[in-house]
Amino acid sequence: METMESIVSAQPKAMRKLFQRAAKAIKKSSRVLAISHIDTDGITSLAIVISMLQRAEKTLRWQNIHQLNSETILEVKQLVKEHKPDLVIFSDLGTGQMHLIEEHIAAENVDKVIVLDHHLPSDSRQKIRENSEQSRIIEINPCQHDMSGSYDISAAGVCFLLAYTLSKDNAGLSELAIVGASGDLQDYYGKGFTGLNKEIVNLGVSVGCLQVDRDLTFFGINTRPLPFLLEYATDPYLPGITGAREAVYSFYNDLKIPLKTSDDQWRIWMDLSGEEKQRVVQGLVDVILETYENPRVATGIIGDVVTLKNRPHRTALRSSKEFSTLLNACGRNRKAEVGVRICLGEKEALIEGHTLLKQHRMNLATALRRLESEGYEEKPGMYVVNDPETPDTIVGIVIGMAQGSRIVPEDKPVIGVSTNTTDKGPRVKISGRCRRSLVKKGVNLKEAFTEVGEYLNEQHDSLIVEAGGHPMAAGAFIHQDYLDEFLTRVSDLLARILG
Repeated sequence: METMESIVSAQPKAMRKLFQRAAKAIKKSSRVLAISHIDTDGITSLAIVISMLQRAEKTLRWQNIHQLNSETILEVKQLVKEHKPDLVIFSDLGTGQMHLIEEHIAAENVDKVIVLDHHLPSDSRQKIRENSEQSRIIEINPCQHDMSGSYDISAAGVCFLLAYTLSKDNAGLSELAIVGASGDLQDYYGKGFTGLNKEIVNLGVSVGCLQVDRDLTFFGINTRPLPFLLEYATDPYLPGITGAREAVYSFYNDLKIPLKTSDDQWRIWMDLSGEEKQRVVQGLVDVILETYENPRVATGIIGDVVTLKNRPHRTALRSSKEFSTLLNACGRNRKAEVGVRICLGEKEALIEGHTLLKQHRMNLATALRRLESEGYEEKPGMYVVNDPETPDTIVGIVIGMAQGSRIVPEDKPVIGVSTNTTDKGPRVKISGRCRRSLVKKGVNLKEAFTEVGEYLNEQHDSLIVEAGGHPMAAGAFIHQDYLDEFLTRVSDLLARILG
């Protein structure tokens, strides 16, 4: 009971009132259209919304979309005309496109529109929307309540808090909220969740669907055979071990760690005893300290690991980190609906999801190999990776991995450019990534993209750039004729910030 009260009291009063208004709108509705993003956070957000609405016995239609912009809003508008909902719910998008929602969706014959997002608003000065019963749009975003949408709570968490406000029986959906937050790296490499995320974890632990342990933070501790756990490790990159199979075998052999069971089955990390784990961790620390100047890199390999207790053992669904990667693979292969169905427990979707995960890993590996061979361009305030073959759905992941594995340096933001876009139109996709240390120096990629975009739109009196995101990770769609001008201005802006 104390945990249940804590998660409510941790919410700002104005935010609680908005959740109550949104819950009231759901109770009054009969036909709902739910729209969400395609990444892990968007997929889990939608799965939470679907579960919440199904339990409330609402007629529902749902769809994932890659972006909400001036083109895709017309597709949503068409869905509204066809489905004739009295309530439309947007999750993991909408705040930065509120003018589009007001013009094209709220103006339709719908009673209410609920926007559940965590991205920064298009105008940093934007305040909480008019909190009146007459307002057709109910927008709930932590950024507008003095909280961080990058660390304190993700869109899936916002959706969960609405579901929990609607009914305490939805407490078990906290597992999906944490998978969504993990997909957005809100636990920051095992250092633990903060803010409302932490309250959601505590609630999940109290109702028995989550377990938190101090353990190895590497990807694959529930699924990868021991040799592959280290051979494929990239966060952190293990010099002399990552990508070196023979070195991995020697590492375990020197530590006298058996790689197989008595019946000749590969052991996974979770099969090791506590004493064996300690030996491996100490060995990894020694490897890291021999290479990295900053000893803090070694402290990141142990952290809070979240286990989903109701999901099957030795599967990707057991770990919030691996679950999030599986879902991301679905979305990035333009099959986000498969990820949603996995969250909802469909076994056939899980089989398809594993196939998509293999394809996703292959796509990422191929893109990283191209980057290693073809290189990147260095500009005054950033590095640029321009790869016409990499799809727009994974360019952000590729550049993030490139910096994590030291293919691209970390001292400046990295910008990825993709002309292989989902809609095949004249617009180019830009993705930006930077480390948290640069954010502390004043870098804000979302603001940089938005500021330059607004300037170009005004200068050319046309919608040339649509941008959004977070300080550490942001994106934009730019008309290809103005790509060079956009990159030059962003580079100059970031260079001034970095001094």
